[in-house]
Amino acid sequence: MNDDFITYKRASEIWNQGQYHYHDQYEVMLSMSEGAEIFIGDNPYPLCRGSLFLIPPTVRHRSIAFEQPQLYERYVLRFYAHYAESLSTQNTDLLQVFQMKVRHFQLDPEQTALLESKFEACMRRYNGYGSDLRRKAAFIELILTVREIASSVTGEKERPPAGLRSNVSDMINYIPDHLQEDLSLNELSARFFISKPHLCRVFKETTGFSPGEYIIKSRVMRARSLLQDGKSVQEACAGAGFRSYAHFIRTFRQIVGVSPGKYKARES
Repeated sequence: MNDDFITYKRASEIWNQGQYHYHDQYEVMLSMSEGAEIFIGDNPYPLCRGSLFLIPPTVRHRSIAFEQPQLYERYVLRFYAHYAESLSTQNTDLLQVFQMKVRHFQLDPEQTALLESKFEACMRRYNGYGSDLRRKAAFIELILTVREIASSVTGEKERPPAGLRSNVSDMINYIPDHLQEDLSLNELSARFFISKPHLCRVFKETTGFSPGEYIIKSRVMRARSLLQDGKSVQEACAGAGFRSYAHFIRTFRQIVGVSPGKYKARES
C-alpha cells in the first residue's frame, strides 16, 4: 500500500459523532483535552487530557462533546495489521498491546508528555538518506512506548452488556470470524436465541447499523485487507464471503468509492 501508517494531531470545536463508526485499521488515540466522552462498543469512557485509547479494527466507537464551543485536541495513529506484522520479530509482536482486554488508560502528565513526543516524531517529515528507516523507527518507538505505558497503567476493562445487548455483543464478535458463512437473519436469530424483530431493533440501537449494513461493511473491509495483502479481486470476493461477483463489485464501489481492481492497483 502507499501509506504505511497515518498519524495526525487534530483540533476541532465540535466532536460529536452521532453514529457509531469503525475502521479496518488499528487506532491509537491520545486525548489532549477535557469535557467529552467516547463510546467504544457499549462502554462509555471520559475524554480527559492524557486519555489513551487502543481501538482494534471493526470495533465500533463514537464520541460526544459536552461543552461547546471549545477546542478538542487529540493525536491519532492508524495503521493496517500487515504493516505492524512486517516490522514485528519473533520476540516482539507490535500488535500484542491490542490483544489486551483494556481499551482505555489514563496517563499521568509525564507519560502524556512522553507519548506526545512520540506522536510528534511520527508526524515529522523525514527527508534524504535514511528517511524511510527513520519513519519506521518513529512508528516502532511509538508502539513500544504505548506497550510500556499500557503495561504500567491500570486500565478500565470493558463492562459486559446486559440482557439482549449481550446477544448483540456476542454477535458483533462472531460476525468478523464467520464472514464466509451464512449470516442471514434466520441464521443469526437461531444461533443467538433472539427473534428477528428484536435482533434488528437492538442491533440498530447498539451499533447504529442494521445487521445487514454491518455485515456488508465488514465484508468490504475484509476484501480491502485481502487486496492489500496481494490477493486477486476474485480471491478477495470469495474470502470476504460475497456469493455474487457482480454484487461484490457494485457494493465495494459504493462503499470505498472505487472498484476493487482500481483499489488493488492503487494500493499495490
